[in-house]
Amino acid sequence: MIKVVVGGATGRLGKLVCALVKGQQDMVLVGAVVSDGSASIGVEIAPGVRAVGASRLAEAVEAADVYVDLTSPTAAEANLARAARKGLGYVIGTTGIADGPMGSFCSSVRSNGGSAVLAPNFSVGVNVFFKTCEELAKALPGYDVEIVEVHHNKKKDAPSGTAREAAALIARAAGIEQMVCGREGNVGARGKEIGIHSVRAGDVVGEHTVIFAGRKERIELTHRAHSREAFAEGCVLAIRWVAGRNDGEVHTMREVLGI
Repeated sequence: MIKVVVGGATGRLGKLVCALVKGQQDMVLVGAVVSDGSASIGVEIAPGVRAVGASRLAEAVEAADVYVDLTSPTAAEANLARAARKGLGYVIGTTGIADGPMGSFCSSVRSNGGSAVLAPNFSVGVNVFFKTCEELAKALPGYDVEIVEVHHNKKKDAPSGTAREAAALIARAAGIEQMVCGREGNVGARGKEIGIHSVRAGDVVGEHTVIFAGRKERIELTHRAHSREAFAEGCVLAIRWVAGRNDGEVHTMREVLGI
């Protein structure tokens, strides 16, 4: 039985992941973590499992096999340090974590003999979308690339982690080196920019469109998430894949899916 602790357990995605974990025959939710001072502290998330503040995270993961972080960049930076433990598996869906804390986390995974999955997006469809973006970038040299991402009006970060990941994958696939910053939210190199345009409106779960535009033609590749359950289901796949792996490595969701 895989013992799971979820950080950000009362957030939009965290609630769904907790519910799905409770429904798996090979998993059990043993801990739920929320921010210190949250009104949710003490709330029963599952039978016998009450939410605790982040300051008690180290205690919460003592009996866990996998820690899942679905919080914010600032919270995750502290949480990953608190959750450091021998042989623990990690599934990190929080994007925007600074390079310093992320580097320290990767070193901790290696030294503690754990394993981690780092994913800007857990959905199966988005990860196929990433792979297709790479193939199009290789096949369409010289084409202009623009990314448009649309999310609900409560989303705090812009551009989204998914849009940033798509831009980075396209840049690498196209052989772009010497990465430099273009306009805010853009990825540029050698005078070439991949524009990222963010829209925050209504209750849109998530939509990403990559436009490859050449002379007299263009290709538009779009992924639309109809429900956050797509992300939650992918997260559960990652939990199952990383549990007990203990290879000291940080993996991607595409490795989990074998694509």
